[in-house]
Formats: sequence, C-alpha cells, structure tokens
Amino acid sequence: MNRRIHIYLWLGALFVACQWLAPASMAPLRTAQASVPGITCAAITTSINFGNADPTAGLTYYRNFNSDVNLNTTGFLTYYCTNASSAPQNIDVCISIGNPGGSSQRSMSGPKNGSLDYQLYKDAGNTQAWGSKYNTPGKWGTPYIGTVAVPANGTSAPITLPIYAAIDSSQGISWTTKKTGPYSATYGNGDVAFDTGPANTGCNNSSGGGTISGFQVLANLVPTCQVATNPLDFGGLDGDPSNATATTTLTVSCVSETGYRVGLDNGKNWDGTTRRMRGDPTHSDYVPYQLYRGNCSTEWGNTDGTDTQTGTQPSQMFTVCGKIPPGQGSATPGDYFDAVTVYVYY
Repeated sequence: MNRRIHIYLWLGALFVACQWLAPASMAPLRTAQASVPGITCAAITTSINFGNADPTAGLTYYRNFNSDVNLNTTGFLTYYCTNASSAPQNIDVCISIGNPGGSSQRSMSGPKNGSLDYQLYKDAGNTQAWGSKYNTPGKWGTPYIGTVAVPANGTSAPITLPIYAAIDSSQGISWTTKKTGPYSATYGNGDVAFDTGPANTGCNNSSGGGTISGFQVLANLVPTCQVATNPLDFGGLDGDPSNATATTTLTVSCVSETGYRVGLDNGKNWDGTTRRMRGDPTHSDYVPYQLYRGNCSTEWGNTDGTDTQTGTQPSQMFTVCGKIPPGQGSATPGDYFDAVTVYVYY
C-alpha cells in the first residue's frame, strides 16, 4: 500500500522594532483673507506614520515571499468654518496638498541619502491621488473639493477627512548600503493650502479664506527578513517507511546582511524527544522524522547559535534534509503531515 508523507514548513520571522519621537504639531500655514464675505475656515492635519515598514516583497528577487510590511496607513485632516454674518451660507472648500521640494515623485528622505517613494490618496482604494490646485494639473493628483453649510453667526460641524498613504512596493532600494532607519517628508509653508469660494464653483473660483497646518509623513525602514519555503515530500512509501529520505529548500532574504541565523522548530507533533508526522483524520498514528542541514548528517534545530544555520549573503538558499529513522515497521496507510516553523534571528 502507498503511504504519502509530507512535511510542510510554515514560515516565521523575528522583526526588530525601532521607536522614535514624532515632532510637535506645526504652526498653521497659508493664512489668507476670506474669499466669501464673513467666512473663515481652519484645518488641522495629523502626521502620517507608517511605523516599521518593509517594501522588499515587491522587488523581483523577493517575490513569493512574505507580504509587504506596513505599506499602507492613514492620516487625518479635520476642518471647520466660521460665519461672522447674520445669514447662513453654503460654501465650497478646496484643500490642496503639494509635495515638499516640488518634484513629481513624492518621497521620504532617510539615512545615507536613502529615498522611499510613497503617494497620498483621497480614497481607500488608492485610486484618487491627492494633489494641489497650485501645480501642474494632475502632477500629484487633484485637490479635495467639498461643500460646507455654515450657520449664521456660528461654526460648522467639524469634518474629518482621511488621508490614505501608500509606500511603493516596487521600488528598488539598495540594501547593500544598509539604508535602514527613519524616513520622513515635511509638508510646510507652500506645500498645503485651504481655499474657499461660493458654493458649486469648485476650486477654480476659490481663493484664500482658510488656514491649514503642515504635517509630516514618517516611516521606519526596518532590517526585516523574508522567508520562502517549499514542502518536504517523502513521496509514496510501500511497507516500512524506515530510512526514507527527502530534501527541499528554503530561501531567506534580509534587508541587509547581518549574520542572521536560521532555525527550524520541532513542529506541531513533538513528543518531547522526537519530531513526528501525524496521520490523516482516519487514524491517529505517528511517524517520527528528523531534519538535517543539506549534508543530511548535522541536525537542524532552533537553539540560536547552537544548531541553527548562519546566513552569509543577503539572499541565500538552504537545503533541508529529512530522514525517517530505522526500525519503524509498517504504518497505517494514509497521509502523514507536520508543520515546521522557520525562525530567523538577527
């Protein structure tokens, strides 16, 4: 009878976290006279913080590894308008976000002249880029346009807008120069604008009338590692599975070469002394096995620095050898499985 035995290696990774202090809120920018008599508006924008980010999975040599880490986040812009006149008014607001430095590509600056490209959007689907009325049409997108009802001698209800942000997952970053660490872009005077105008006239007839705070876009590029695995399949075995061997590969790619160590845990069916594969739901038998390095003689475990393997290149393929020990005897026919987690220490 055939007994097909598989070992599936499920990946895992250890991430290094960094923390830094965000700057205090910035002063309001672009103060202007009201373009609608009696109406003034103000907006406050939060920082846009990606936290720890890793865009490497979008690169050619990282594809099919872990999904990208923290490449999307959201900031918020809250605005309101005040009416000093005795009559209620409806107005249009036009909120522009440009790009510090004016280049066509939005990017954050980081260590060793590193650059991390990103984009700001008005929608959660990341299809409507948020731009400015003061620059070449469509250069970064289009400004936000909204209509606000402002009560007589009063203030409108605050309106909060999300600013969706995404880091480009296809950009090429030079890991060999280890450009990890904090990245930022600062939106200051001239990069943001809040204009108002008569209702139903849009941005074309809006001019001044609002103040808006600057903000920062922040990210911390962390030295993470990506892991790609393949099943270790002993194939169909007749009779006694003793002494069966099989090999597979796993690949580890790290942001920068850091002397990382790769470990394999004991799987899901460890009995305290031996890795084991469990039979399918029709029975509860076990078949023991062991994992070795590519030479099939040195055991591969998960004690960092003792029975782990050390990576010597930023992207490296490792061979995993599996063996079923002798003296097993006949096992119940069926499929046998285990799941082993790959750990990367750095």
